[in-house]
Amino acid sequence: MFDQRFFKITVAVLLFHAGLLYLIQSGLARKMTEAVIAPEIIARIIPMEPPQQQKAPEPPKPQKTPEPPKQVKVVTPRPAPPKPQPTPEPVASLPPSPTAIEAPPAPPAPPAPAEPPAPPPANAAPRAVGIDEIECSRPQAVYPRQSQRMGESGTTIVNLTIDDKGKVVKAVVKKSSGSSRLDDAAVEAVKGMRCKPFMQNGRAIAVTPDQPIVWQLAN
Repeated sequence: MFDQRFFKITVAVLLFHAGLLYLIQSGLARKMTEAVIAPEIIARIIPMEPPQQQKAPEPPKPQKTPEPPKQVKVVTPRPAPPKPQPTPEPVASLPPSPTAIEAPPAPPAPPAPAEPPAPPPANAAPRAVGIDEIECSRPQAVYPRQSQRMGESGTTIVNLTIDDKGKVVKAVVKKSSGSSRLDDAAVEAVKGMRCKPFMQNGRAIAVTPDQPIVWQLAN
């Protein structure tokens, strides 16, 4: 007949071994073993260095005794005897000179001549003058026939430019008569005028007078 007690013991042993095997596989048994085993203590012995010997202090050096100051002899120079001064030689006195005759004063210098007036600049503008201030010939005006037929009349004022030689170099209508034919005839008439050079401070200069030309038909 089967023994139940033996069976229980067998089952208990198997369970114990199974549990032990599980603990071994899970590492729990190793942790328990490490906890039970005391840790190994490693001690390292470091040799001690021998104490350094202190050097004995050097004895103080003997101080040099200062030498006594040397005595210097002071020699006072003797004063040199004064040199003999030369005796001044007598100077012969000259007889007084006769009284000098004063020369008469020089005559005063003549006054300097007055400087001539400066010449006018080469490119100076001509001076405006009246036609009666300059001597010129009368203009020979020719009445245009067409203007006579048409009854044109009036006064043309021509501005002249006369150089320093008395020649008319330019003629410009300053005031028209109302007819271009009469104005052109007036300009041609004044170009033939002959004038004397206009003098200023002894020098001839260019001038610009106005010359009127009157156009009037006879009744």
